Amino acid sequence: MTSARNLLDLQEFDRRLAEQRDAYRKTATELKAEAGLPALRAETESARVKALETRVHHSRLLAEVTALRERLQQIESRLYSGTITNMRELTALQEEQNAAKRNFATAEEAVSPAATASQEANQLYEAKKAELAKREEEWKVREAALRSENHALARDYKLLERERNSTASHVKDADLAAYNSILKRKEGLAVVRVERGICQCPRRLKLPLREIAKLKDSEALVTCSSCGRILLAT
Repeated sequence: MTSARNLLDLQEFDRRLAEQRDAYRKTATELKAEAGLPALRAETESARVKALETRVHHSRLLAEVTALRERLQQIESRLYSGTITNMRELTALQEEQNAAKRNFATAEEAVSPAATASQEANQLYEAKKAELAKREEEWKVREAALRSENHALARDYKLLERERNSTASHVKDADLAAYNSILKRKEGLAVVRVERGICQCPRRLKLPLREIAKLKDSEALVTCSSCGRILLAT
């Protein structure tokens, strides 16, 4: 009976230790996730690069339009100067003028969409940057709280573990081995009380009279013939 009572106390320690482990893992997982900040940082960097690329593209188009305008003006200056009298040369210059006009029109048409794309990309980047800054400030507070909680959980776990080991030291090795084996198989419930002949396992099983008598008379551990758990008379 004494061994069974010690094992019941041990079971309570194991239950509390399991809760502490689960709580610690939960906070550790949250700390590792960093409130989704790594993904948001990647999105913000991607938005920054996109904004830079669209800005550069717009600037290149503006420069190209300026260069094409100047080239067209040069061609037309020569064409209408009256200095060219050779028909072949004049025809070639007119063809060059037409090509320059087409290139100029194409580049000029591309400027407005490029400017819009650049503006939208920059707005997205600014929005992501602002969101990131806000989330990072919020995370600083949350991270500090989580680390404090983890520290307290680790400290309490060590204290509980020492108490658990102290209780386990009063249990026979064979009984402890039986308890550990049953605990694994029975989802953390290895020891159950018996009240009015009823095994207080989840199924609330009525014990045979011979099993009840054995429980009263025996100093050794008695297990329920139905659920397989260690019984403790109350």
